[in-house]
Amino acid sequence: MSFTEDLAIQLTLTISGQGYTIPPGQVKSLEISLHNYGFQGKISFVVSAEQSSDSLLSPFTQQDLIEVALTVGTYINPENAQIQTLSLTGFATDKGFSEHILDHVDLQQNPVLYRHYQLSFADPAQVLWKQHYPCDLLVDSTLQTLIGNHAGEKISLQYNWDALQTQYSLLALSLGQAGNPASFYDFILWLVNTQNGVFSYDAANNSYSLASAKSADGTAIALDFQEVAAHRLEFPATWRYQPQVLNAYSENPQTKPITNAQMTSPMRHDYIARYPIAADLDSRVTLETGRFIQRQHEVAVYYRKFPLQANPPGQWVKFSGAGWISDLFVNGNTYRVRDWYLEARAAEEELTLDHGAAYARYTIDLSQHLELSAETWVNLPPFVAPVYPLLVEGKVVSDQGEETDTTYQTYQDQDTSVTYYEVTIPLWNNLKIRAPFEPNFAMGQFYFPLYKNERVLVGLNLTTAVILGYLDWRDGAALPLDTQGNQLVMGQSTSSQTSLQHTYVDQKPQFQILRTDQSDTQLLQMSEGCIVLQTQEQEQGN
Repeated sequence: MSFTEDLAIQLTLTISGQGYTIPPGQVKSLEISLHNYGFQGKISFVVSAEQSSDSLLSPFTQQDLIEVALTVGTYINPENAQIQTLSLTGFATDKGFSEHILDHVDLQQNPVLYRHYQLSFADPAQVLWKQHYPCDLLVDSTLQTLIGNHAGEKISLQYNWDALQTQYSLLALSLGQAGNPASFYDFILWLVNTQNGVFSYDAANNSYSLASAKSADGTAIALDFQEVAAHRLEFPATWRYQPQVLNAYSENPQTKPITNAQMTSPMRHDYIARYPIAADLDSRVTLETGRFIQRQHEVAVYYRKFPLQANPPGQWVKFSGAGWISDLFVNGNTYRVRDWYLEARAAEEELTLDHGAAYARYTIDLSQHLELSAETWVNLPPFVAPVYPLLVEGKVVSDQGEETDTTYQTYQDQDTSVTYYEVTIPLWNNLKIRAPFEPNFAMGQFYFPLYKNERVLVGLNLTTAVILGYLDWRDGAALPLDTQGNQLVMGQSTSSQTSLQHTYVDQKPQFQILRTDQSDTQLLQMSEGCIVLQTQEQEQGN
């Protein structure tokens, strides 16, 4: 539903601290998709090079960050009317321009008449966070600290979410590893989606919020009947499945259903994991109960005039006042603006260079999407889930014995009584993390805890870690290649250990058990036609 109207579009580009203001009459086209989480836009404008040099040309062609400040509002306004313009601030992404000259004219000085610039831009988080792929590790910290460490100084971010204050023994970002296409922007959206939070963008203040719920603040403004061309009610699909949380932990297997009055049997959505700690299972049930939301109706609004009060996402509105009848379905409801879609194209067919014009006439398409003020479902853009675990090397910690001893040690959580290893991660300044004390790839019949300083492959999840493999042989365990041998070494050091060894001597198998305690040794050796049983103690110094 297109209409034609005079708009005053104020555009300022800031490059390396220098501002370049584009007169309103020189903006030739504008496209904006504005949402509760941010915006994307495209704009084109002309700059004359006929009478004076184009000062924008040189900085525009460099690689410096371009800040885009944009204000859109009506040019002709009634007296005493409440006016609210649409204001956006973001950063440019891709850009370009075309150069225009007068045909068939021999210009001796400056052949370029004007340049037609085009650039795309978006809110700061989309521009910067989509290029941020960090790997990081924190211990005894919170998600708020982790996010704050990577948000960047150009992002204004507010926190109002208790889940971000919970302290975890470890937190890991896995965004830089191979096979993981997720950026930091994807990570934030994934975190909000999976942990039942709210990510919102305040266009007026160019700031973001991470919160536990949508803001209930604000006063609803009445939509002007003269500005609205039409509206359409939309009803999202109803969820027909039964959500339920499954605990695959063999010592406490459970299935926890979540109520859905609209379910159609046997449709279901299972969330399955191992929860050895009962409180973790309860937390997951609480989380999935909160995440399960039946969406309410929405309203698409199409305009015939640019609104005097440009109501950005987050603004509350209602269908009331002159022109709106009481029988309308939307009557009596309060809605929250969620999306804006604006496309404005200069009405003149030919580009003009009116330097003094405070407005231009545009052919405009403008629509909005509204949701009920009580809607708890959170609208998010498409995102890629980060890939976990993050694979790093670690070294096992043990406080037992001397530094060179191959001792082992376990630790116990005071709150949960869960037993765990401590492992240092050399890449991050030997930070100590916890990993479950489990057999991992060994069978339960074999009790071989990991020894001090053993190199292990560690898988870091967002808040937990697991030991996935072993990366070296202990001292004295490896045998020469020509023996084609196998060996099992147990004990704290080469001077205090027991080994079982199978080798080939002269192409004949040989098996031995050797116990060593300083200078005291006992040997049982079996070879071709021979059994040796030997005990001896060497004198000190020999």
